Amino acid sequence: MNTPPSNPDPSQPATAAPGPAAGPPRDTAPSASGTDTQVLPGVQRFVFSGAALGLGILALHHGKTLLMPLAFAALLAFVLDPVVTWLRRHSVPRGVAVGAVLTLTLSMLVGAGALMANQVSDFGKELPTYRKNIQKKLHDLRPAVVPSGTVREFGRIFGVVMGEFDAATKTLDMGKKESPGATRVTVDTSDSSPQEVALNVLTTVGVQLATAGLVIILVVFMLLQRIELRDRLLRVMGGDQHQMADALSESAEKVSRYLLAQVLVNVGYGIPMALGLWWIGVPGAWLWGGLAALLRFIPFLGPAIGAIFPLVLAFAVDPGWSVVLWTLALILVLEVISNNVVEPLAYSGNTGVSPLAVLISAAFWATLWGPLGLVLATPLTVCLVVVGRHLAPLRFLEVLLGSEPVFDSATQLYHRLISGDLDEAEDMAYQEVRQTSLARFYGDTALPMLGLAARLSDEGVTAAHRHRLLDGTARFVTELQADDTAAQASNALAPTLLCVGLRTELDTLSADMLAHALAHAGLRARALPVAALQQGRADLRDAASVEVVYLCSLSKAPDTQVRLVCRRLRRHWPDVVVRLVAWRGVEALAEPERQQAIGVSAVLFRLPEVLALAEHERTEAPPAQGGDGDGPGQPGAATAPTPVQAREEAIHRSVQRAAAVFRVPVVSLMVSTGATQVRCLLAGDVPEPGWSTESMPPDTSPPGRLLAGESAQPELHLDPAQAAGQHPALERYLFFAGKPVLDTRGAVLGVLALHAPAGHALAHGEAELLSQMAMDLAPEVQALITARSARDHREPEQAQVEAAFGLSLTARLHGNVV
Repeated sequence: MNTPPSNPDPSQPATAAPGPAAGPPRDTAPSASGTDTQVLPGVQRFVFSGAALGLGILALHHGKTLLMPLAFAALLAFVLDPVVTWLRRHSVPRGVAVGAVLTLTLSMLVGAGALMANQVSDFGKELPTYRKNIQKKLHDLRPAVVPSGTVREFGRIFGVVMGEFDAATKTLDMGKKESPGATRVTVDTSDSSPQEVALNVLTTVGVQLATAGLVIILVVFMLLQRIELRDRLLRVMGGDQHQMADALSESAEKVSRYLLAQVLVNVGYGIPMALGLWWIGVPGAWLWGGLAALLRFIPFLGPAIGAIFPLVLAFAVDPGWSVVLWTLALILVLEVISNNVVEPLAYSGNTGVSPLAVLISAAFWATLWGPLGLVLATPLTVCLVVVGRHLAPLRFLEVLLGSEPVFDSATQLYHRLISGDLDEAEDMAYQEVRQTSLARFYGDTALPMLGLAARLSDEGVTAAHRHRLLDGTARFVTELQADDTAAQASNALAPTLLCVGLRTELDTLSADMLAHALAHAGLRARALPVAALQQGRADLRDAASVEVVYLCSLSKAPDTQVRLVCRRLRRHWPDVVVRLVAWRGVEALAEPERQQAIGVSAVLFRLPEVLALAEHERTEAPPAQGGDGDGPGQPGAATAPTPVQAREEAIHRSVQRAAAVFRVPVVSLMVSTGATQVRCLLAGDVPEPGWSTESMPPDTSPPGRLLAGESAQPELHLDPAQAAGQHPALERYLFFAGKPVLDTRGAVLGVLALHAPAGHALAHGEAELLSQMAMDLAPEVQALITARSARDHREPEQAQVEAAFGLSLTARLHGNVV
């Protein structure tokens, strides 16, 4: 009879099997009626939202005759309202203020228009004189644009082929004779009477003047009745009056500030452009400066179009190339200064719209309303973003169009890791470390990311997601440590601070980050998994100098595990100080009674707290005696790990990570060391994790068959009946899933296996992931075998000395007498 499946996450408490009083299972299939009631409203909302969006776009397109003047009038009202408000604050009546502002604005527009018309007239008179310069320059450029002999020959061949193709087409068309009696009738309407031409011109001009008059009238009423219009909009929109009032106020403020800044920036660009062109000698300088200022209201395309006209004219007026080069240099200098200095200072994030949203909105509004839509695109998008920020049903507008990040840095890093963008995650880590500091990155981004991973561990997370997350996190932490010379200098000495991951691989990764932050601050810190404390052998070779142990946990209630680990630590180190670093713990853990109950001297919750406390203790501690010695028994000395120890530690971390990836109680790695023995590594929820030497499993068992290399392909073995008996710690786990670890020639080096109670099953894709992890372990296992072989062939005297030293250190750690 099979035992019930174990809890897939060793870090979480086990749950009882569902019985009659246990309630419904966690994942149950909904009934047909439940599905209908849940799906149909979602489908209806999607259909209705799509239909409303389509109708809105049609209304904008067909109603542009009325909506475009209205939008343009609102745009002008946003620009002029701050000036009117400023006059009202100085006791000027609103009517007088509106009249004065409009008069001044229209006067400036008329004056600028007259100046530009005069420039156009002068330019038209001088244009014929530039014909000779244009012909001469085109003649000089002809050799550069004439194709070479090879290109000319290809062009000739292409022309012959196209001629033959046209001849064949005409031959086919001749076979299709027109029916007799058919007569083609064409009506030539190219010649129109002068009356019709005059009527068309007057109609066009009249429509434009009427539109301009309508815009002016709308601007007057919007400025005079601003408060009344605001009240009516609040009444029409309904809903929460506070949110709508905030939305309207913020929209008006942001749009007014943006448009006013844009006017100042464009004028500040156009005047230097005109003065520079006048100094260079380009005719119509004020015309091109004013045109460049106006065209910059069009996003992206406006500056490019405004630069074409002065360059073309500079090409025409000068027989040489100096005027063209000076004009090009002027445009480039103004663009660099405007884009990198003036605009960031003037706008300073006023719009709140992302550049991609500006581009998309420009294309959208230009498609609907033509060139004027380009001018109105950014202000309209700003209004949509602000409304989406204050109204929950339209919140998606702020997410899609806004410039603010939709996730914090910890969530962004988490998404990069679970998506497999490990390079992007590493780049993000390096960038934040450069911009802030290593401690800020760990404290504000990396450690909260691990807390998010612990919180979301049961919400649809697959083994592939966990593998990417754990592997990617270990990768960027290792890269940051490798580039940190200060931490490497601290690690060269025996550690006084030990950071231990309490239970899961996430805890161990948080201990790695804490140890790195402490070492970067100049403290002698080292990170270890909790299994190293249980081994009490090679992993603790520097433990004689340890003064403080930090137990790192991402669990909200780590009391039981902390109590067990503290009891084990007190057994080996009676005088060591043990502190709990509960990254996600509740404040109640800091109560003195609870600290005493779990056996720690202090509970810390944030990285800055740990760094501040460690730094304070270092400054107040007396200088260590004998800290400069180099003997193995002196506190300041560090014994470097042997190649075998280094390889075993790296493999141990990888196998421990596999237990977290597949959420099984135990993962084993059996490495063949001879005809009768294997080097066995157990990681996970076992009494004695770590390395040990075991007898070769029998050939009838799944690991024995894999080690014997019976199958050329790394097949998956599920044999609950024969999985027991291979190791005493694995007798209660009747589920076995293993993959061979192969070298480059296909020879079997070992077996990576998962162990769980009966009833456990691999999800889709987990077998392939297990094969990939076994493949990734192959280089490390091969290096371990090579290192062990080299050690076994050393001189007997050296091996005896090393063995004696290791035995004495182990005995000193355990308090035994050898």
